[in-house]
Amino acid sequence: MSDRPNFLFIMADQQQARTVNSDVCHTPNLDRLSAECVRFNRAYTVNAICSPTRASLFTGLQVHGHGMYDCTHASDECRAQYRADLPTWSQALADAGYHNAYFGKWHVERTEDLAQFGWRHYDRCGDLGAWRGDRNQQAQGPRLLSKSLGGNGYAERELYAVVDEPAGLQRPGMTYGRALDYFDEHFAGGDEPWSLFISTPEPHDPYVCPREFYDLYDPDEIDLPASFDDDLSGKPNVLRRMQQVFAEMTEEEFRRATACYYGVCSMLDQHVGEVMDALRASGQWDNTVIVYTADHGDMMGAHRLLTKGITAYEEVYNIPLIVRDPNAEGTGRGSDRVVSIGDLCPTVLELAGCEPFEETHFRSLAPLLADPANADWRDEAYAEFHGQRFAFTQRILWRDHLKYIVTTHVVACVAGRVYPPPAELSRKRRNYSRLHLS
Repeated sequence: MSDRPNFLFIMADQQQARTVNSDVCHTPNLDRLSAECVRFNRAYTVNAICSPTRASLFTGLQVHGHGMYDCTHASDECRAQYRADLPTWSQALADAGYHNAYFGKWHVERTEDLAQFGWRHYDRCGDLGAWRGDRNQQAQGPRLLSKSLGGNGYAERELYAVVDEPAGLQRPGMTYGRALDYFDEHFAGGDEPWSLFISTPEPHDPYVCPREFYDLYDPDEIDLPASFDDDLSGKPNVLRRMQQVFAEMTEEEFRRATACYYGVCSMLDQHVGEVMDALRASGQWDNTVIVYTADHGDMMGAHRLLTKGITAYEEVYNIPLIVRDPNAEGTGRGSDRVVSIGDLCPTVLELAGCEPFEETHFRSLAPLLADPANADWRDEAYAEFHGQRFAFTQRILWRDHLKYIVTTHVVACVAGRVYPPPAELSRKRRNYSRLHLS
């Protein structure tokens, strides 16, 4: 066994922090894992969509530093210009002799050539879909329950569904299954240090849930968020436009969507348990750093909204983050210190004994892994949203128990040029809000 720690990363897409270690969503394996980790209750993402966040996770830079302003698949080239000169923690680990393997969703940059980032083996989500013969659906077979939305300028698409197909035949099951097969073959009995990254698009919408996990929840007993009846008066008009997308949905349908979402989270939790069992059985539990997180959350009915994007609410920005350093003393405790997902990059470098990057916007979590209540830690996190389908920008600062939001004028990218020019932008109206965190 190597004297250097192994690294196991598990990353969900669009998972609310409140679905872990809570009384609303069944995640017994993550609860069990949290008992041996540091659980960061006030962990924040750097952006409300996946690609900018994932690029920050690997580079240790804020969005403006790495160039991925939007999602890889849904933006013009000028909004997805990842800086090819940037180091990543995965490459640093490879240079230090680690055997790196990646399974599932990438979405860090557009080439999808993971070898250049230090991954010796990689199997992306798209490859799994092609292998299965169905790239676009999380689950095959007839829907036992389904809801689609359309209109108001949006194409019709499925929002949630319940299916009879077993969890093992769905995309997460195949992703975890392949990762476990690789673990058993290459990592379980070897002496080479390794890192394994498992990433699923779930519980991202559409929330397609196997019946066995949907049946864990009674929609009639699901409480709608306290902000459900918010008419968004005084908020940016674009939020009210988003709200119109879900205007036809009844309270019962919101509860069903929530039950499907929770069910998918519970399905992922089962797979997490399988990985934990395999890691223990391999005898490498005591030498492995474990990270569970998500790139952002989901509104899940708050302010009568679903999904994510241009909403600066806690439901989207507060993410699950549990970290286990087997050599740290803070294991099994919660931390209320304010941290960022970008902090994981310098954390991995420090725990692996690699040199820190010269250019970084984040800090190592090592002091909090040793003491989750560390009094010297500065409670501060920052996020920047550069727009998406709506060219709508926001900056968010969490400091102590306050949250500051700056909503700025539209910035659009057309034919490689930014409009309006910066001088014009500086004269545009800005909206400021100062909110106490609940």
